[in-house]
Amino acid sequence: MLRLQNVSLMRGVRMLYSHATLLATPGERIGLVGENGCGKSTLLAAILGKLSTEEGTIEAPVASRIAHVAQDIEAIDEKAIDWVLSGHTELVAAKQALRQANDDMAVAMAHATLAEINEGAVSAQAKIILHGLGFTEAMTENKVRDFSGGWRNRLALARALMCPAELLLLDEPTNHLDMDSVIWLEAWLKRQKATTVIISHDREFLDRTVSTIWSIEDNTIRRYAGNYSAFEQMRIERLRLQDAAAKAYERESAHLQAYIDRFRYKATKARQAQSRIKMLERLQAVEPVRATRQWRFEFLTPERLPEHLVEAKSVSLGYGDKRVINAASFSIRAGERIGVLGINGAGKSTLIKGICQELTPQAGEFRFGQGLTIGYFAQHQLEQLRDDETPLMHLRRLAPDEREQVLRDFLGRFKFSGDMVNATVKAFSGGERARLALALLAWGKPNLLVLDEPTNHLDMQTREALTMALSSFEGSVLLVSHDRHLLAATTDRLLLVHDSQVSEFDGDLDDYARLVLESRKASLAAEKAKSDSEPSTNVNKKEARQAAALERQRIANLKKPLLKELERVEKAMAPLDVELKALDAKLADEHFYTEGDPDEVATTLKKRGESALKLQELEARWLEISEELESIQ
Repeated sequence: MLRLQNVSLMRGVRMLYSHATLLATPGERIGLVGENGCGKSTLLAAILGKLSTEEGTIEAPVASRIAHVAQDIEAIDEKAIDWVLSGHTELVAAKQALRQANDDMAVAMAHATLAEINEGAVSAQAKIILHGLGFTEAMTENKVRDFSGGWRNRLALARALMCPAELLLLDEPTNHLDMDSVIWLEAWLKRQKATTVIISHDREFLDRTVSTIWSIEDNTIRRYAGNYSAFEQMRIERLRLQDAAAKAYERESAHLQAYIDRFRYKATKARQAQSRIKMLERLQAVEPVRATRQWRFEFLTPERLPEHLVEAKSVSLGYGDKRVINAASFSIRAGERIGVLGINGAGKSTLIKGICQELTPQAGEFRFGQGLTIGYFAQHQLEQLRDDETPLMHLRRLAPDEREQVLRDFLGRFKFSGDMVNATVKAFSGGERARLALALLAWGKPNLLVLDEPTNHLDMQTREALTMALSSFEGSVLLVSHDRHLLAATTDRLLLVHDSQVSEFDGDLDDYARLVLESRKASLAAEKAKSDSEPSTNVNKKEARQAAALERQRIANLKKPLLKELERVEKAMAPLDVELKALDAKLADEHFYTEGDPDEVATTLKKRGESALKLQELEARWLEISEELESIQ
């Protein structure tokens, strides 16, 4: 259980939130959201006991029953699999008890505890988690120091998931994952029993994993039932009502002030004027909060829009003797919006580098259209920003003859204004660096945007602004991203990079998610079959066939009730899915809020949240049954 009772927290002299009272029930999955710097990570630190509250109390499980991802991972010589296994606190404690046992009774009890924990099952679980996060069998035997920073973060996540915890705290768990690993993590989180608090800027991930939102806003923490989409709709409605209240306040305030200014010094109206002054003072004491306008930016209209942009003719790409992409043929035309799918290491970035002419084909050729202008965004470009220069200096290098005010106005569209324009990049956060890179890219008026994981380091607001900008962009888009909301909202064609091949993916992102989970299960089953297969030449073939038949019958009998239950759950999910789509379509209409009945809006939002929660529960049960079916052997 997790309980916040009248909690107030400060950062320096700034109050982050005050008098926050919240309760997380056992097994509840919570999304913790809010603007950058609002105190999300600070709250997790307070829950872990690393920070003291200014007021109030935080009730949480003991430290050994809280799992969280370590931020700093030492470059040690321990094998990856062993280091991840050390996250299972109960197994570590049992082994330590055995080492310290000094009499027969203590030894027997330690062995009994180890037998109950089942070290073999724990080791199998560790391998499943590592495989799900993208590690091959061979990689699990490598030393921790052999991995890059991104892969060490994956190891830290795996270690946290190994802990038999009552409370799981995850701070941006998808930042260093590819889409396949994100999909696996979603399925894993739905099956685990711990109360979970997740900080994430990936709205699709939150939609699929949480049933409650804790939103840090207006110097407090508000609770919303439902996933992120439901929260967003409810918050929009609340802000709309706030905005209406603010406008009404302004009208009333102006009316009172006008009366006071006109009559306060007239003897015959003095009493009434004083009354109005008191009314105005009371009104100012409860001034409503005006809804804040969402930040937006745009990519400039390209100067040229050629029909044929890029054509690949049997292109092979790689590094040295290693071939990553083999004989790929495809084209990119004007106005096309293409998403690129594939597991980590499949060759997505390699393909992008080839298109952007940073990598020469080993075979075949790229044909580039006349007038093609590529705007390329990749993580390594953030590192190429000059730490000792300002945003204005970076943009000045691209436009040496442009008036300074024009450059300042342009940077202002990307939230670089005032002192930020002349601040050196060295002090910028990852998100600020990404915004600057996007601004520099947009200045060039490209007709083909090539974006390789552009949402890393971006907060929710900037991700949404990027989504809107790409949606309205008049040129073509080639996008690699693990952010499925961004992909779904901005692309209409999918390419799959798999087994060195590039092919059209005939389906949507939900189809791809199902493919990933099925592929992971098949891979694990194949590995298990390989390890278990020790055929004996002395076994009587007839007896073996009989035994196999009996085993098949046994498995069929075990699976029958589960398959029946699975069918029932699928039937229950279908109408809810249809209902949610209808509700989402209704809620997406801005006229519904401005012209509709406020009671109907509230009812619809409530119904959407309830239906989404029911569907999530059914999906969780579907996954549980599927897992049970998978385990029957």
